[in-house]
Amino acid sequence: MRSHARSGAFLLCTTLTLGPVATQAQTDAATTPQARAAAARAAAAPAPAFSGPREKLVVAMPKTYAKSETMLLWGDYFNHLARCGNIDLQNLQGESLERSTNIDVLPEKDLIDNLIAGKAQLAQVNPGLVPQLIAAGQPAPFGVPGNKASGQRNSYKLILIARVDSPFTKPQDLVGKKIAHTTPTSNSGNLAPRALFPAIGLVPDQNYEVVFSNGHERSVTGVMHGFYPAAAVASDLYQRMVVKGDVKGSSIRTLWESPPFMTETWTLGKDVSPDLQARVKKCSYGYSFSPKLRQLLPGNDTFLPIHFERDFATVMEVYNKTAKAAQAGKPAAAPAPKP
Repeated sequence: MRSHARSGAFLLCTTLTLGPVATQAQTDAATTPQARAAAARAAAAPAPAFSGPREKLVVAMPKTYAKSETMLLWGDYFNHLARCGNIDLQNLQGESLERSTNIDVLPEKDLIDNLIAGKAQLAQVNPGLVPQLIAAGQPAPFGVPGNKASGQRNSYKLILIARVDSPFTKPQDLVGKKIAHTTPTSNSGNLAPRALFPAIGLVPDQNYEVVFSNGHERSVTGVMHGFYPAAAVASDLYQRMVVKGDVKGSSIRTLWESPPFMTETWTLGKDVSPDLQARVKKCSYGYSFSPKLRQLLPGNDTFLPIHFERDFATVMEVYNKTAKAAQAGKPAAAPAPKP
């Protein structure tokens, strides 16, 4: 992203890390209004909710954004979690995030492998990865962004998009064309299209060519610049690009959308102690989103607990259908409509 360098500079100036300021430049930066506001929030933060020895927890994030932008968005949450839970959050190299912004942002396979191996213990994961974690014996995710007052959990839809000035106005117009999927493990970017598109006349790898873009943003950008006739992407990630100004909503046409799916969730590794799990969950459910997160996730202001069987029913249905189709060597049948 073009904004990564600027985001990194802004991040350092606003002191999103917890550690002491080390240089004169950083000391000068601490006099900015943003830095004073961050310091005021830190001073007003409640005392740790948990006493006793300080626990360590290794954090890893998906490669959705660059490190600087990831910390700009989630650094306030990490600070809250560290203070509230009396936790030393670290990266995979053992560096404390109190003294470093070197958060690990990993491709999907690496993120899953590190969670299963116990090297990463707290992570944000997309819903398409959750069935793999469950199959590997990992616990269900514990939290998802939501609205505290309404109890509404954040969700998204699979959308099929094309340029507004293209000749494509309905899904069937794409027969014989290329459609961008994101990555093989992505729920909205690959698994859900394989399970749901046959019902709308699009059978992946049979009557349209699947092209992997390696990310939702790449898919949207590829459609916008004419590299792909169409793309299957998550509606929430697309809307974030519109909010950030990376794409004009008026330039994109939505040809079809699915029923809602659960959005990115937060999970803990199976080897995390019950005490540390309790700390993370209590502090996460008590966290009030920063203005930056509220802008990114409109209508969401905190983390809400997950009821796995209910909230992940559609995700698991897509996963099971695509897994069975892969074993049988044939396209997945469309799932039955939800009542």
